[in-house]
Amino acid sequence: MKAPTKENKNTFTYAFKQQILRAWQPVPTLLSTVIIFIVIGIIFIAFGVALLILSNDIVEVKFQYDGATPIQNPPTSYTIPFTITETMKAPVFVYYELDNFYQNHRRYLKSRDSDQLNGELRTVDQLSDCDPIVTNRDGGFTVAWDGVTPLNLDAPANPCGLVAKSLFNDDFGTNIQNTDTGTSYDIDETGIAWESDVKNKFKAPPNANTIQWTDSTNEHFIVWMRTAATPDFRKLWGKIHQDLPPGNYRVIITARYDVSTFDGKKFFILSTANAFGGKNYFLAIAYLVVGGLALLAAILFFVKDKISPPKHLPKFD
Repeated sequence: MKAPTKENKNTFTYAFKQQILRAWQPVPTLLSTVIIFIVIGIIFIAFGVALLILSNDIVEVKFQYDGATPIQNPPTSYTIPFTITETMKAPVFVYYELDNFYQNHRRYLKSRDSDQLNGELRTVDQLSDCDPIVTNRDGGFTVAWDGVTPLNLDAPANPCGLVAKSLFNDDFGTNIQNTDTGTSYDIDETGIAWESDVKNKFKAPPNANTIQWTDSTNEHFIVWMRTAATPDFRKLWGKIHQDLPPGNYRVIITARYDVSTFDGKKFFILSTANAFGGKNYFLAIAYLVVGGLALLAAILFFVKDKISPPKHLPKFD
C-alpha cells in the first residue's frame, strides 16, 4: 500500500478512505469482568437503598370502600371516617384505585376514536373502531351532559367506545374534613391530567354540552382514558395543597361505580410523594435484587479463578 502523498488532503482522510484507521478492541479479562460486576452491583444496591428510604418516608392512607357503599339508583352519598397517624406534607395527592379491572385488554384498548376525542364530528360509519359502543343506543346514553337535552339514540355516541363507556364516576366531594378540629381541606381537581393530553388530544366538538353524554375535556375523563398497564391500578383524582396533621377525618363519597360485575375492589387513597413519585417498593426491590445478583456473579467468578485458574488468563494475586 502506498504511503500518503501530498495529493492526499491529510493522513486521516487517506486512512479513513482506505479503512486503515487505528482501532481499539477491548479484550475482557477475568479481572475486568469482576470489577465491572462489582461496580454495577454497588450502583444498583445504592439506588435500591435510596429508593427504599424515600418510599419509607412517604405517608399513605388507603382504605377500601366498595363494601361499605352499595350501588343504589339514585346514588347515595356516604360519610367514611378514616385516621391519619402522621403529618402529611403538602401537596397531598388524592387517588382512587381499582383492582381486577383489565384496562390492558386488546379489544378494550382499541375501542376508541382519537379523531372524535380531538373534537372532530364523526359519523356512525366512521366509528368502527369503537365497536361495540358506536351509537348512543349501544351505550345506553339518553341525556346530554348538560342534564337536559335528550340524545338521539341512533346518533354517534360521543365519546364512543368501551374505554369511555366504562368511565369511573364515583365522586369524593370537594374536600375532606378533620373531625377533631372541624377544619376542611379542599381537593383541587385541576392539573391532574397530562398537559400534552389536555392541549393536544382532547378537544370539545361544537355544541358539546348537547351532543356529548359526558364532557370529553374534563380532566377526570382524560385521566381515565390514559389506560393502565396492569389490572390493579390507581388514578389521580386531585391534590390537597395544605399539610394534613394527624387526627380523625372523614370524606363524603358518592358511589355510582359498580365493581361487582368484575369482582373488583375500590380504594380511596391519600399519599405524599417524592422526586420518584409515590410509594414504590417494587422498583427499590428490583434494584436491590439486580445489584445483589451482580455482586454474586463477581464472587462466583473470583472463586472460580481461585479454584481452577485458566491458563491463558493471569491469576489474581
